[in-house]
Amino acid sequence: MRELVNQDLLKQYVTQYKLEDIFENPIIQEMKLFQFDQGDIICSNGQLLDRFYILVEGKLKISIILPNGKSLLLRFNNPLALIGDVEFINNSKVRSNVEAVKSSILIGIHNKLLHETQSNNPDFLKFLLKNVSYKLYTFSNSSSLNLLFPVENRFASYLASTLLDDADSSFANEIKSSKLTEIAELLGTSYRHLNRVVNKFCKEEIIERKKGSLLVKNKEKLNLLSNGSIYE
Repeated sequence: MRELVNQDLLKQYVTQYKLEDIFENPIIQEMKLFQFDQGDIICSNGQLLDRFYILVEGKLKISIILPNGKSLLLRFNNPLALIGDVEFINNSKVRSNVEAVKSSILIGIHNKLLHETQSNNPDFLKFLLKNVSYKLYTFSNSSSLNLLFPVENRFASYLASTLLDDADSSFANEIKSSKLTEIAELLGTSYRHLNRVVNKFCKEEIIERKKGSLLVKNKEKLNLLSNGSIYE
């Protein structure tokens, strides 16, 4: 993570997402830009956040820690997602893990400042309510999907969400084979079962194994199996 000291870029995001309609000017003046590289952790389970984050560019992967210590994939977040909104409302520690799927830019605002100035701002409170409601829906939705959708669809959706990006053709369409154990856990299945799915996808020439990585060969088939990226 690194801070981007670029007021012009910050103003561009504020205008693009109409944040001046949500936050009062003193808050906008205190906003900071932070860049997270692919694989960087924005926050993790048990952490106490001192900032409230707004995703303005990139994509994030959200997972939760189950009582047995394993992780389960909840969703992928695109702009204009919030990180730390539930924790801000409840004044609690983080209950999920948030990772940058690709290089991402977030606006950060100190929680203390928000509590002092925005607690009675109806526009800000509506903004919070909308995002918390969305998270409640996706939590319920992802739980159902992990039970009802076959592993083939869940894995295809994971690949489509993490590897394919039509807006950025330079985004590498590969994932390290060594991450299959982690991915299996996130998808609520076993490594052995997921490996069978990988072999099936390879036979169908949807993906291929190459030098310790999995590469996408057929985007159309992958998107069809992903059911429109069920984790988004």
